[in-house]
Formats: sequence, structure tokens, C-alpha cells
Amino acid sequence: MTENQTDRAARAAVAVAAEYGLAVERPVVLRDASNVLVRLDPLPVVARIAGLMAGLRDGTGEWLARDVAVLAHLDGRDATRPCPPPLPPGPHHRDGLVLTFAALEHPDPAAALDPEELGRSLRRLHANLRDLPIPLPALGLVEEGRDWLRGLTAECGLTAEELRRLSDRYDEVRAAIADAAPEAQPLHGDAHAANVMATPRGLVWTDFEDVASGPPLWDLACLAARARALGTGERGYGVDWADAAVRAYGADPRDPLLDLLVTARTLAVAAWGLAVSDAAPRMRAASLARARWILTDPSGRK
Repeated sequence: MTENQTDRAARAAVAVAAEYGLAVERPVVLRDASNVLVRLDPLPVVARIAGLMAGLRDGTGEWLARDVAVLAHLDGRDATRPCPPPLPPGPHHRDGLVLTFAALEHPDPAAALDPEELGRSLRRLHANLRDLPIPLPALGLVEEGRDWLRGLTAECGLTAEELRRLSDRYDEVRAAIADAAPEAQPLHGDAHAANVMATPRGLVWTDFEDVASGPPLWDLACLAARARALGTGERGYGVDWADAAVRAYGADPRDPLLDLLVTARTLAVAAWGLAVSDAAPRMRAASLARARWILTDPSGRK
């Protein structure tokens, strides 16, 4: 978002909090990426305002409603989730924006995530999601990514021939996943290392807006894909770290289905980053690198 748009997002969060009798003295923008995260000082509350994703999706906030539903489902279970906020979590609609609220967590920014602990935590999360009672898109990001890729032009930084080859590869990957017919269950959907926090309460999983139905290996692909494609994963973790998490989960880092899903994940994230790169130019370089990794390494593992 632009500075004016970010300020607008913060004002919307403050206004909704005021409707519930909560006075905000100072909104602090924590992050401005696919969503804008705003801490509402002195309240122990963080607002999540749909940002770049709102421009690619239908604007109703359905994906944020799923996020809220997942958190409600996990409440009281042994899969650690953010604490409930002191006002309705939402989604709320204000000034043309969609937003949700969560309680402020206190992660240790210097804490290293232990890959074995994380792998076991993800397995517990999957066990607690199996009976999630809401309809879910089937590998939603994969399907959305196909549409985002179709909307790209050579202005994104790829030639028409490269876009054609990526489109062909996308179709091949989607067909191969369908042919494999893996057993599906509710998943986090975007389970990379930047979406889990080390807190005094233990590991806390966040950002369930891409919750989907699919094979559990999809979430492991989310953990592994960036490191495989770019050399370094989220929070600076590498391939060995991701492989250790996969093994702790109980899976094989060299499972051919995992390789296939890493390719699908990389394609979807590349398509997303290029689709929003006009509004967020910082996304372009990594997205082009992902795309060219696919073009030069179609197997999905170097």
C-alpha cells in the first residue's frame, strides 16, 4: 500500500475499535505486505487489514472469514493459536476495507525456530484441523495462481515465451497433482516459517487466511519451497532446516509428491508476486527468480 493507503488502513482499524468502546492512543504499523498489520496501542490488539490480496480477490473478505473460523475452531485445543482479542475478531468492513483483530502476541524476535519442534507442531495442527467444519477451497493458492499467471503480460519482466512455458508447466503440475490423487484434509495453506512465532506459550501459528483442503505435504512444501528455489527460506532458514522439519513431521524430504508440490507452490507464489508487483515493486525480483528457477529446474528440486 502507499503511505496514504496505509494511514487509511490504520484509521479504519481505530474506528472499528472505537465502535466497541476501545480507545486507541496510537496505531503502530507493524507490517505492510499482503496485509497491513497495525498494533493498537495501548490495547493488546493487532488489526489485520486486507492489502494486496484484496486487489486480487473478490473484496468480500471471505478468506479472512475463514481465518477467523479456523482460530475459533482451534480455541482450547493443543495446537497453539493466537489468543482471542477483546472485541469481535471480524471480519469487519470499514471505509471500503476488510479487517480482522487478534490479541497481541509477544514473540521473541531473536529466537531460532527449532525445525524438529516446528515439524511436530505442524503435525499436531493438522490433527486438530481434520474436523474443521467449514467448506474449503481445494489447494486454493494453486488454483488462484493459475488465474494470476494468465493475467500477466511481458511488462511483468518475463518474455511472452517464458510466460507461455510457465503456463504450460503450471498445467502439467496441476494435472500431475490430480493424477496422484493424494488424500486431502484441511491445511494451514501457507505454513512457512514467517507464519509461526516463538512465544512464551510455545509455537503459535498465525495467518490462516489461505486455509485449504489438500494433501498434508502441501504445508510441508510451503516450508521448503523458498529455500529450494531461492537458496534461503523465510527468516533465513535453508534447505537443511526445512528438510529437518519435514522429517520431524514424519515425511520424506525426497518424496516425489513433495517435490511436485514445491513446484506448484513456487509457481503460485511467483504468479502472485508478479501480479502485485506494480503496487509492490519489492516483490518483483524474488518473483522473477522463482519463475526462472522453474524454467531452468522443472523437477522442483535442485
